[in-house]
Parts: sequence; structure tokens; C-alpha cells
Amino acid sequence: MDKLVTVIVPAWNAEKYLEASLRSVLNQSHRALRLLVIDDGSSDSTPEILARLRAEDPRLSYRSVPNGGPAAARNRALAALPEGTDYVMFLDADDLLLPDAIEYALSGAEGAELVLFGYSIQRPDGSLRDYCEPEQLLDRPALGQALARLYKANLLNQVWAKLYAAPLLEGLRFPDYRWGEDRLFLFDVLERVRRIKLLPECKHRYVMHEGESLITRYYDKKFDVCCEIDGRIEALCQALSAPGDADFRYMFAKSVFSCLTNLYSRSCKLTRAEKREVARRIANDQRVQRRCRNASGGLPTRLLCAVLRSRQVGLTLLCFRLVAWAGERFPRLFMKLKHRK
Repeated sequence: MDKLVTVIVPAWNAEKYLEASLRSVLNQSHRALRLLVIDDGSSDSTPEILARLRAEDPRLSYRSVPNGGPAAARNRALAALPEGTDYVMFLDADDLLLPDAIEYALSGAEGAELVLFGYSIQRPDGSLRDYCEPEQLLDRPALGQALARLYKANLLNQVWAKLYAAPLLEGLRFPDYRWGEDRLFLFDVLERVRRIKLLPECKHRYVMHEGESLITRYYDKKFDVCCEIDGRIEALCQALSAPGDADFRYMFAKSVFSCLTNLYSRSCKLTRAEKREVARRIANDQRVQRRCRNASGGLPTRLLCAVLRSRQVGLTLLCFRLVAWAGERFPRLFMKLKHRK
């Protein structure tokens, strides 16, 4: 329990939630830790909060850098890990760790280079939805057998709720994207990891805030990143002899659905003609036509995949406009469908 754990937090204009998030780290039952925060060009009171907390607890250190996004911020932190770091964890600036999260993660680290533990999505009304798997130790062959299940269970989409042995991350960096960079980084980790420990308890809180939309912000490179992710997971499946291709197709289909739903995000400023061009490109893409067949996920997935395979741009836009409307109007149902296993 004397192992040094460095927790990396990128922060951009995070004044509303930052202090609670950082105190959830500093108040951990495991005391041998360093908290490394990268202030990503904040223009609010984030720097003042960091200075005040640093004066209270020298285990916190921070650097202020020009705004470059969370991937660049995490990369700066990885390049500046405190000497003697044994393990690394990631945390977003508005999320929380339960008080014994690090101690719990370390309890599963013996004989494993990567520990995955459960997390909860905390809705604005305080209710929780848990994401976890039973305790197990996976070597490379077992990881191949479990890969589809873990991916579909939404445990391989984010870098948080995980404990990494520091040598495992040596030389790895996040790609410079604003969406999907977590998954691509984690795929790099999975390509080299030898043993993974899964722990069942949910010790990380992903906090949704009042007024936060389930429809993520529009990102013009999102579809290209989706295709890159799917290509990477296909290669990983081949390397690990992983079964369950229908589940991987389902995860790709969901990401494509998200690209089209994002056209109706409040942040999307494309004209109607530009949206039609995006939808036309996606519907006619050969990977979409190939991979959006025989996907798992039930009737909603099959119907939306059929719409995409029809290549009818008007129908595609109408369907995903309805999906976006349903996401805003019925958020609980939308979350249930979006995160179904």
C-alpha cells in the first residue's frame, strides 16, 4: 500500500466542479498519491482554485498550458509524471472518486498491469446507473474471449475507472482528437497488456449536470475517428482471436448513429445542405455498408442500420432527427438504449 499513484486531471474552465473533484482525490484512504492537474488554458477561476488547493496539500501540482484539448493536456501530464510513480489513474475535472477508490484498485493490482473497476453514471436527480463486471483475472487468451463482452458493457470506452502500471504507459500518447481519443489510447494499452484484473465495485462517479444533454457536441472529425476506432478494434480482435463480431459491429453502428444524431446538437452550425452532405457521405461509406449488417443490439439497432443501408439521405436525416428529439424529450429511455449491453 506504499505504491505511489499519480492521478491525472485535465481541467478547462472547470470552476463549478473542480474543487469537489480534486478533493475526492486528495481525501483518498490511500495517501501515497500525487495529483497532477493540467490547466488547459482556463479563463475562469480554475487557476485560483488550483493555487489555493496546492497551498493546502503539496501532493497537488499543476501546470497551465495554452488550450489544446484534453488529449494534449493528458499527454503533457504523461510526459511529466512525478519520479517514482508506480501507477497512473485518469479523472475528468467534474467527476468523483469514492473515498477508497485507489485503495480498492490497488487491491487488485497484484499480478496485473491494468485494473478495471466499476463506475456509476450519476444523473442530475441523484439516481445512479452502474457499469461493472464480476471479478476476474484475464491473461491474453482470456482477454480475447472477453473482449466483445467488455466492449459492449461500456468498460473500454474511457480511460478513467482504471489503474495502469506506469511501465505499461511508457511511450504511449493520446491522439489529437476531441472525441474517441480515450478509446484509441486504451486500444494501445490493450495491444501490450499481459494481464487485466476486473473488480466489480463501482468506485468512480461520472456526474451528469442539470441541463447537460445526452446528445454530445458536434465534432466535424467524429465519423473519421469512428472508422479509425472500428479498424483498430478489428485488428485487435484478429490479434487476440476474439469472437463476437456482431457485438463489435453493434458498437460501430452506435458510434455512426451518434455522428448523425450530433447533426441535431445545439452546437452543430451546419446548414441543411451541409447536413445532407454529411449524411450522404456516411450512408454511402463502404465500411458503414459492410459493418452495419448483422449487428447485435436488438430491433432499434436493426431498424437504424436498415435505414443507413438504404442510402436514402432524406430518410436517414429524418430518422436521426427523431432520435435526437427523443434524446432530449425522454433522456432516461435514451440513456437506456444508448448504453444497453
